[in-house]
Amino acid sequence: MDRVRVIGPKGKPYALYVYEAWKSYLKRERGSSWLRRLSRGMDKVATRAQMRLERRGITVNSLSTLLMFCVEALPVGALLLMLAPLWIPMLLVNRWKPLLQRGFQRLAPRIAVKRARLKALLDEPQGIGLVQRLFADMEHSESQRMQKVIERLHEVTAWYCPTAFWPAFNEIKAPRLMCVPDVVLTDFPVGFSSVNGNYTLQVFEKVQESIHSAHNLVTYSDAVKWGTLVDRYGVDAEKISVIHHAANKLNRSVEITGFPDTEKTAKHHCQKLLFQALLRATNIDYTSGLVNGELQFIFYASQFRPNKNIITLLRAYEYLLRNRYISHKLILTGHPRSAPEIQDFISINRLENDVLCLPKLSIAELAACYKLAALAVNPSLSEGGCPFTFTEALSVDTPVVMARIPVTEEVLTDPQLQEISFFDPYDWQDCARRIEWGLAHPQELLARQRITYDQLSQRSWSDVVNEHIEVLDRISRVDRIKNLQ
Repeated sequence: MDRVRVIGPKGKPYALYVYEAWKSYLKRERGSSWLRRLSRGMDKVATRAQMRLERRGITVNSLSTLLMFCVEALPVGALLLMLAPLWIPMLLVNRWKPLLQRGFQRLAPRIAVKRARLKALLDEPQGIGLVQRLFADMEHSESQRMQKVIERLHEVTAWYCPTAFWPAFNEIKAPRLMCVPDVVLTDFPVGFSSVNGNYTLQVFEKVQESIHSAHNLVTYSDAVKWGTLVDRYGVDAEKISVIHHAANKLNRSVEITGFPDTEKTAKHHCQKLLFQALLRATNIDYTSGLVNGELQFIFYASQFRPNKNIITLLRAYEYLLRNRYISHKLILTGHPRSAPEIQDFISINRLENDVLCLPKLSIAELAACYKLAALAVNPSLSEGGCPFTFTEALSVDTPVVMARIPVTEEVLTDPQLQEISFFDPYDWQDCARRIEWGLAHPQELLARQRITYDQLSQRSWSDVVNEHIEVLDRISRVDRIKNLQ
């Protein structure tokens, strides 16, 4: 942190404070109500007093012990009289409770529908027109405040923006480098048109505005540089730098040392992490029964978006399950609620107990899923760089099959590797064949893929950072030369 300085406008809009407080309130741990806690406390007091009086009562055998018993009973009786105003309403509530429950049961469906709608709006407020307008105004106001801060930082020779969502970045009067990982909205306009309505369109318009007004761009693959930025948006190729990813490794999250059999211990640790994740699955009624014993499964880690090609994978899996009789589950990491077509496919084909959705995995849980999977798969139709699936899976010794798309062919260039690893993403039958072959020949597939993985692992994220800095230095030098001229 001694190399990092965080700078920004002081404070933030009060409306944002209110919204964050509301979100925090929704995420709070819901304890018992004060009335229920009071009732439990009174029950404990009454029970202890009753037990004490019972023990004293059975020892009464003379006038003196009877007097002592009455003396001890007086405070308890007085306490009960004092608490009577609280006991009486509770007794009445208990008496009328069946009637109240029947009335509530009649209203419950209507209340549940309204509550679900309200929760959906609060969980995804970007779908509300008013919220969109307020956020746009807030973003514009904050961008202006940030611009004033930036104008005072004369010592900065070049600026970098990690996303193309912020057109305001291009208002900076200094050398600028903007990252454009991809523009999948242009490739799948129909699919994304049903995601968050006008909000997605607004994001798309911002990305296009950012690209058209940018001076220098960086992306993760030649496929995006030439196929998207040059051919589709007419950006000068000399203004675009390509910096490939490094290997994304997960092995440190599941490695165990200090035991006689480290592999067995690591597997046991991963199983505990998987079972922990299964208890948060969307089909908890079924997955809660899977926490004992080993689970064979195919794994695809991705959010549910139109370009991820989930339906093709589901078609291939359903065929393998019902016609080729594989015994593996399919574990996905998206939430079906975010993609109704996926939820419908699972329901119509009765796959609720075979396709398990585990959203919001931690890094350790993600690594455990990769480690325990019989096969990792990635059917995506479009990615900005080579999907992390390859290096994430190989880092924990799990083989992979992937869609044949330009960015994967760009990085995984070995023809023999492509032959056994890739499938046609537009053909679910080819996807099914490749998955079935991978399940039948995991060691052969893993051995071939390890060669390429070892080569890719030579490139570190420090290399990626240094290449970004080289581009920033270059555009800074060019700017200084122009100013001297």
